[in-house]
Amino acid sequence: MASVYSENIKIYNAEAFKNSVTATNNSIYFTFGKCSPWSNDAAPPQTNTSVSTFNDIWKNMIGAKAITGLDVRHVIPRHQWTANTVYDMYDDCTCSINLFSENTKFYVVTTDYNVYKCISNNDGANSTAKPTSVVTSATFTTADGYVWKYMYTIPAADQLKYTTESYIPVKTLTVNDSSLQWLVQANATPGSINAYKITNSGNNYSNANNITITVSGDGTGANAIAQVNTSSNTISNIVVINPGLNYTYADVTVTDTGSGSNASVRAIISPPGGHGSDALRELGGAYLILNPRLQRSEGDKFSVTNDYRQISLIANPYKRDTTAVSTNSVIQQYTTLTLNGVTSSYAQDEYVYQGGSLNAAYFKGVVLEWDSSNSKIKLTNVVGTPTTEILTGASSLCIGYVDSVTYPELEVYSGQLLYTDNIKPISRDNDQVEDFKIILKF
Repeated sequence: MASVYSENIKIYNAEAFKNSVTATNNSIYFTFGKCSPWSNDAAPPQTNTSVSTFNDIWKNMIGAKAITGLDVRHVIPRHQWTANTVYDMYDDCTCSINLFSENTKFYVVTTDYNVYKCISNNDGANSTAKPTSVVTSATFTTADGYVWKYMYTIPAADQLKYTTESYIPVKTLTVNDSSLQWLVQANATPGSINAYKITNSGNNYSNANNITITVSGDGTGANAIAQVNTSSNTISNIVVINPGLNYTYADVTVTDTGSGSNASVRAIISPPGGHGSDALRELGGAYLILNPRLQRSEGDKFSVTNDYRQISLIANPYKRDTTAVSTNSVIQQYTTLTLNGVTSSYAQDEYVYQGGSLNAAYFKGVVLEWDSSNSKIKLTNVVGTPTTEILTGASSLCIGYVDSVTYPELEVYSGQLLYTDNIKPISRDNDQVEDFKIILKF
């Protein structure tokens, strides 16, 4: 028999990864590199996580920046409220809907960056009235008959840092931050019945005043009334009078003192803790967004004169020549040679080498940057060990003598590759901040 995994195991894994970012003796780095062009820079090749790719990432690497707890948030697919759209409604039973499918729109975000859960969709009608209420203690009904539950508002800072065209941030608060979301959590009612599903509308119902809705279960206080479609003589809607509390199951009986019969109704019970008590789990926050930023030269650690085309996440790389996990926040991963007796200028992205020719070289690398003012050349894709002999530019034919060497800070080929992407070239500048948004799905 096939096993079924709870959405909570995905959220659990996402939380474990998020917590690992700040764990002792654990470091996750955002890396960038590859200054030399792809065969077609407009269409980078598809990447993978093979051993070969991992090795190439290390060869191409220019620098790395540690991911911090402030760089990681849970996110959920973004369902922007749009008029004349049918939204799915929350249901405690998967017999009718898979809430956590990416295509299930049982919550929305509005242009006000308010997030609402759809409690009832008016029997599958179009949503025509944008929800705007931020009531924190109850559901509310809009003019189109939809019932909504206000969940939270995305703060301005999170709109910038963790919101994309496809995802929005989500969290459950653990301390009182005086926000509306805290009030929503505090006012949530466990085991409430905020909506009912009509599974059979019945027949011969003529007067709603003759109909009694009886709710029996392990909770208390639930009360509702029926509405009748007098054209078809069927039950058309169940209106919640009191959602009650503490229900984990409930049976609904429909009785009519007239001639109506055969109607059946199912109670839809809130998630544990009640609607709004735990937005992270209620809305399926099994995704993470990582928002690393490269800010200018990061204190002269990063070159700002060349572009790059490859990014990755690497966990627990070692410090150079050790087996100790690196804990530095910013990593310089290119090789720097200080030269003397330079005849002209080395060209960016060309190969330089030591030896009889490039093909026969015992040392070579790709020029990331030539600093003529200080006679320093910065290299990636280094092979071999430099000596004090002549360093020749393969295309520029510039020559110079190596005076000293500054090696990369990380031990190459160490750590575990978690993610990689080949991208179109990004040019760097000393006044520039590059903002990345990486989505991880669990």
